[in-house]
Amino acid sequence: MSALRAVVNDELPRIDAAARRFTDLGHDLAPTTVKVVGRTAWVRANLEVVAGAFEPLRDRLEQRARASRRVLGAQLGALLGLLSTKVLGQYVLPLAGPGSGQLLVVGPNVLDLADQHGEVADEIRRTVVLHEITHRLQFDACVWLADHLRGLVGRYLEHTRVDGTQLAELAPRIPEALARARATGELKPLLQTVLTEEQVTVIDEAQGLMSLLEGHGNATMYGAADGLIDDPDQVRAALASRQGDVTSKVLAAVAGLEMKRRQYREGEAFVTEVLDSAGTDGLNLAFAAPANLPSGEEIGAPSTWLERVQSP
Repeated sequence: MSALRAVVNDELPRIDAAARRFTDLGHDLAPTTVKVVGRTAWVRANLEVVAGAFEPLRDRLEQRARASRRVLGAQLGALLGLLSTKVLGQYVLPLAGPGSGQLLVVGPNVLDLADQHGEVADEIRRTVVLHEITHRLQFDACVWLADHLRGLVGRYLEHTRVDGTQLAELAPRIPEALARARATGELKPLLQTVLTEEQVTVIDEAQGLMSLLEGHGNATMYGAADGLIDDPDQVRAALASRQGDVTSKVLAAVAGLEMKRRQYREGEAFVTEVLDSAGTDGLNLAFAAPANLPSGEEIGAPSTWLERVQSP
């Protein structure tokens, strides 16, 4: 993978500059750095972040803490092991504290692109790196954003049901909630059944935030592609095809990745409409303060969000 590391690091300054120009974020930040890693190292990096994020829940698991951690660790390890065969690049979110965010490229998967997509493989790689650099700029340029995200995770875990009696009372209601979710295509009926009221509120806030971040990343990786990517439509089609195989569909069902895809789709539509209506300055109002972040509902109503944040 040494040749790939050399290519990725050689291209990085140009891609970094393109992301900063398009987003108008992070002009005074140090140059972006990247690590080209193997699949095992990618899994390890994500497990470390997850372990740190779930630390507040540990003390609430009483006598079952050790066993519960083992089960959770095994499940996450198996899932991340499967996902590591699909992920091309990732900005690991700084959930473990300041400075814990890092940009990773999963080398074996990127090398496989040449066999799967031929000449467009290099453009896919650059597109993915552009998307993930955008996340780095979001978090490092907005110093409050990482704390806000950790706060959401903390609130969610603080209100997690861990009492066995409470969980047993929920069990009979879950099949009906699942049926409603399948019928409507919405997760809300299920979430309202299994989550506490505060957790539902946090999910809405998190959905709005993650849709903004992922949509912004998608808009950047195509909007800032001049000189980097010759055929963005072919790249978009190639990336979409990676989500259409049987393995991806199974993983989506297991890991809840369909929600993430929805964040990409709806978030990109939100960002595009705001950019068309108010330009980069209007969109970057979202990164000015926590109160300016769009809610889950506002992601579907960009004009409503703009009216709120532009009001005196």
